[in-house]
Order: sequence, then structure tokens, then C-alpha cells
Amino acid sequence: MILGSVFWFTSRIDQLERQGAENIVQLLVTEKVAHIQASTADYAHWTLAYELVAANDEAGLRANIGLTETDHDLFDHIIILDAESRVLHVYGSSGAIDPAGQFDPLSVQPFLSKLRDTNPADYVTVSGIGQINGLYAAIGATRITPDYFARIDGARLPIMVTLRLFTDDVLQTLADMTHGAGFAIVPLDGEPREPAVDLSGPDGAPVARLVWSQDRLGTALREDVMPLIVLACLGIFGFCLSAARYFHQQSKALERAMVVASTDKLTGLLNRSGLDEVLRKADARSYLDAGYLSVLYLDLNDFKKLNDEHGHEDGDHALKTTAKRLRESVRPRDHVVRLGGDEFICVVFDQSPGAAARSVSDRILIACNQPIVFAGHETILTPSLGVAVAEPGMSWDALLGRADQAMYQAKRNKQTTAVFFSSADTAKPRDESRDKTNAA
Repeated sequence: MILGSVFWFTSRIDQLERQGAENIVQLLVTEKVAHIQASTADYAHWTLAYELVAANDEAGLRANIGLTETDHDLFDHIIILDAESRVLHVYGSSGAIDPAGQFDPLSVQPFLSKLRDTNPADYVTVSGIGQINGLYAAIGATRITPDYFARIDGARLPIMVTLRLFTDDVLQTLADMTHGAGFAIVPLDGEPREPAVDLSGPDGAPVARLVWSQDRLGTALREDVMPLIVLACLGIFGFCLSAARYFHQQSKALERAMVVASTDKLTGLLNRSGLDEVLRKADARSYLDAGYLSVLYLDLNDFKKLNDEHGHEDGDHALKTTAKRLRESVRPRDHVVRLGGDEFICVVFDQSPGAAARSVSDRILIACNQPIVFAGHETILTPSLGVAVAEPGMSWDALLGRADQAMYQAKRNKQTTAVFFSSADTAKPRDESRDKTNAA
């Protein structure tokens, strides 16, 4: 019985170790692709970027875009193409791509083809895994789009392509987090190996496979313990303690990976993935079903002007300051989320959701109407704030849509107070192209 228990227990360790490693690798690869997609959109959907490319201003491009990989560690390479996919500029921090002549646009043709099938007005960023000069990378591709793109032939917009390479350092980080070794990316037609995670291209189809060798702790323990099990029963107790410690460490590693994937890198707030996790919890669903929930939707006025006039460093500082003010304005049980750019929401849980939302919104408006101090200047980014209060049985998407409409009503009427959603104000739909923001 003891021998059978040890055999089952060590086999279970091997199984859980492999499953845990696969979960962590998949989570980090998915986060890497999602992060380059969001960062590429922030830098390409920017009036200044378009005007610098149109003017062929090499100095301005290098100062505002080309140094991104060293200033913010967002990309390994940035490539700017014209509308016919001819290379205009190449910037990079590693040796994979140096002069423009070494970059072949055909290597990212699947991304460019998918991008050309989209409408410029939708601000689409195509992302996935691809291969550049024999190296695999997370790749993002989008049109460099100014605010006034409606006056421009969308087919003539230049294109930004960004890369985050799967370097040896990145693969070593995966090895450190999973107790694995020999991480490598192999073609799909190679010999099947396990454990492995498929890497998907821009259309969602696998383009390669990430494989590695997994330590078999359970097998090693079984081979060492089984011959001595009869004479070393006390060793069983120590073995169980070691296994418990291992399970704890594995759980912590997965928890750290989930925090990375659900947190906005710049502000430390929840991102959309983190918000989805909150809404999946049973207590959040019960509050929503009962109508004990309200949403505050906030957008910073004049944020684009700050970015265009002073650059992304000041824009990032403004976003981090706003995030801190929002955290200090809500209650401990509420949640603050950065949806992207300069758009935030606060999710308020309360059995009197209307009164709670009004109290929280008053504190937010007071905090956000204070000056933000920069090096050499200061400014006030007044927020447009819309509020929607849940009704029993309402879906989350419907509630968020109401808050968005109320925020748009506040922005359109230049109101300095919070606007609560009213069904009478739904005649005008939200203009999806308004206030495209450009923070990292």
C-alpha cells in the first residue's frame, strides 16, 4: 500500500509539473503578443507619427519613435513601410535587423495581407507570431493613422511593423519560471515532442511550436525512494513536505504569471484581462444580477494635445498620476481598470449603487482637476466622466455601453460634472474614432 501510494504520488507530481509549465508558457506567450499589439497601436495611431513619416523627418522619427526600444523596452525593432510595403526606416536594439536592406517585407506578408483587408477607420492592429531572418518574434502591424485620416486616402497610409524577438534571454526566462530546460522553437513539420505549446500567426493558425525538456521530479524521487521505502518510512514524511513545498512554488509561479497578464504595465491597474477575471467571480456576478453595481467611465480631455506637444514621457507620467488618483478615490472593494490609452473605468460594488457612484465620482473629479506637475510645466487634464447604474438582470456589456454613452455625452457637452446615463440621451451613438490616445 505504501509503495503504491508513493508510485501514484510521484506520477501525479510529474503530471502536474508538466501541466503547470504548459499553462505558464501559454500564458506568457499570449501576454507577449497582446502587449506588442497594444503598444504598436499606441505608437502608430498618432498624428505626430504620421506627420513625421510624411515629412521624412529622420531626426524627429528617431527621437519620438526610433528610441522607443531603449527608452521603454517595448520593441526590439520598429520598421516603417510605405503603402506599397517598401521599407522607409528601420530601428532596432539588437543585431537581427540592421540596415533597411536586410529587412524583407515578404517575411511579414501574412500580417500585411490581413491588415489590408481591414478598414482604416477601425484602427486595427494585426498581431501574432512570425519569423524574421530565421528568428521567431511576436509581431504587430498597423497603419500609421492621424486623427484626420478621413481626409486622406486610407490605402496610402504608411505602415508600422514592430517586433519582440524570442531571444535566448526570453527563452531562459521561461526556463527559470517553469523548471524546464532546452527551450527551442521548431517548425510544425518536425518530430512531435512534449511538452510543447503551439505559436499562432496573425490568422490564429499555428506557425511553429515552442518545445522544451521538463524536469521529472516525481520520477527522480520515485527512483531514489522506492528501494529504501521499507527501511526509511521516516523519509516519506520528508518527501511529502518537499512535494508540498514544490506545489506551493508552482502555484506561486502561475500566480505571478497571471498577475503579469492581467495588469497594465504602465499604471499597475487591472487591464481588460484582469477585469474579465474580476467579472468571472461569483460575488461579482451576483452583484451584477441584483443590480448592486455601477460603472464610472473616464476619459482625459486634452490628453492627445499633451502627447503631441510634449511627447510620450509626459503622457506616461500623466497616465500614472491619474491612475494613482483613481485608486485613492475608490473604496477597497471597488476596482479601477485601464481600458487603453487615456480611458479608465471604475467598477463600484454597493447595495445603493447610485449613491455610491455619486460619492466616488465626486472624489474622482476633485482629485483629477488638480494640476499634474511635469519637468518645466504643469497642466490640468480635466476628465469627462460618465456613470451607469446596473438594473437587475442587466448584462455587463450593456452596463458598460451605457457608461460609455454617458461619458461621451459629458465630453460632447464639455460638462465638468459626472453625467449619469439616461435613456433619453441615447439618440446619438458614440463616435468610435474620437480621441485616439498614444501612451505607452
